[in-house]
Amino acid sequence: MTHHVGGKTLKGLSFLFSQLPKSEKWLHMLTMTWVLFQLGTSFGMHVHADTTEVQLTWIDKSHMYGGLGLLVVATLFFLIVLNRRSMADLYPWVSGDFESIKEDIGSLFKWHLPEPRAGGLAATVEGLGLLALLLAVFTGTLWFGFFTFGSAIAPDFLSIHKTAVGAIEAYIYGHGLFALLHLLTWWQSK
Repeated sequence: MTHHVGGKTLKGLSFLFSQLPKSEKWLHMLTMTWVLFQLGTSFGMHVHADTTEVQLTWIDKSHMYGGLGLLVVATLFFLIVLNRRSMADLYPWVSGDFESIKEDIGSLFKWHLPEPRAGGLAATVEGLGLLALLLAVFTGTLWFGFFTFGSAIAPDFLSIHKTAVGAIEAYIYGHGLFALLHLLTWWQSK
């Protein structure tokens, strides 16, 4: 029984990623794991506007250097997703197109989980999540650079970075919840 449930769970996870090219599946997993590592190390950090380089702990440094690596991975992930999907797909609101988003929200109010589609709620949320991720890694990198050179504007970027990380956390909870709901819907249909 346990083997069957585990096998069904793996099939369900394959279902969640079935629309993605293989390379993007791996990059998604790498990005997700790296982001979770960054969030985990951030809980152990005590870096503030007046923190000096001498006061940095190994957790602080792990987070900072990990963030520099995530900058590369996140940028690559964004470019690959953007290559597969269009700007209009991920950011329909930029051109004032809210029709698919309204329809998907209407489906949610009817207790029906909408299928992912171009310009829909899921695509829009994915686009916003990618922007939040890029904002977090770029502001973190800028903070690191300004901090390293002792710039007076470093605390400003630290503040923006911490806010962007809050958006990433919210995205992970929401994205994870809807992935779980899609998995449960798939599970019930089998």
